[in-house]
Amino acid sequence: MLNVVMVSGHACIRVHKMVTPLVQDGYKVHLLTKRIPPGFTNFYYSLTYCEGLAQYLDTIDLHAATADIFHCHNEPSWFVTAVKERCDVPVILDVHDSFLGRVTDAEVEMLMPKTKEEGEQKVFRYTSEERNNFQLADGLVFPGQKFADMVCGAYKLQQPRLVLPSYLPRAFYQYNAPGWLGGLVYEGRVDLPNKKNPGNEYGFRYADYLELAKQCRAINMDFNIYANRHDEAYINLYNDVAYLHPPHPYSELLKSLQSHDWGLVGNIMSTPEWDIAFPNKMFEYIAAAVPVVAINAPECGAFIKEHGFGIEVESIDELASRWNEHEQVRKTLIKNRNKFIMENHISKLKNFYKTIILDSIRRAS
Repeated sequence: MLNVVMVSGHACIRVHKMVTPLVQDGYKVHLLTKRIPPGFTNFYYSLTYCEGLAQYLDTIDLHAATADIFHCHNEPSWFVTAVKERCDVPVILDVHDSFLGRVTDAEVEMLMPKTKEEGEQKVFRYTSEERNNFQLADGLVFPGQKFADMVCGAYKLQQPRLVLPSYLPRAFYQYNAPGWLGGLVYEGRVDLPNKKNPGNEYGFRYADYLELAKQCRAINMDFNIYANRHDEAYINLYNDVAYLHPPHPYSELLKSLQSHDWGLVGNIMSTPEWDIAFPNKMFEYIAAAVPVVAINAPECGAFIKEHGFGIEVESIDELASRWNEHEQVRKTLIKNRNKFIMENHISKLKNFYKTIILDSIRRAS
């Protein structure tokens, strides 16, 4: 079996979703990270905490002699440069995110005069860090097809690529639900409105849920948020319009999601990010047997409608009018969700590793 070295900044859940079935199949998987992942440390053959650049570089050196492949995860993306600099072991980059998806060219043009007044370009789509490392990688992995097409088209990337969505391993699927709370649930990033600064924060407006929360409150729809934050500014802004749940360990988060009627992907306004997103949270709702509702999230909407896992609506009012559909949707979801456990798709990643390794051997001979 292969010796795989995962390199990540914050070791997000997408990394562990892949590693779990790889380890089950006998792969030796190592992790380099600046954030120790609670609940997942025992998955790895070895785990190295890297405080900064020097420790990443030294640890890459330590693994170079025995690694079959380095599997880097952005953001950031510079890990590819670090591996290429230190050794000739093939390296792939798992492109979780990209600035390309956060704003359009037209939006950059619109915001540029405002940001240049401050003497610095603060909004952009194209970055040297992304371009250089995307081009350097021997192979690329993406969570969604539309996202992959956008990134590869923008940077004219020609190397082998794989689309592997963020499916959950079988062991993460939920069955024993806690008390019922009902309502609409959203788990994930939440940003606060920032109208004073027209810089790159604008690209993260897809995670501003204040107006959606207000619309839910206006019609007495319970809106539940499980965000990875619990700071005072966030609480003060959202506390009157949503039910704020404190940050949960991942296993507890999945368990808690089961308490709700609908899981949200998208937002009430259209954004470039949600136009191409195929996110972790959609598959986490599915694993928790929570019907999914997509608003201004066309990639998610097409998927959940195709498989009967949810509905696509244009507004909070439309969701309210279709609320009771969650009962039938849940039946379909539970019947078919096992098609999308990671174990049923991990062979694609294994085969991709072998392809990249063989390509590297051919180039060296």
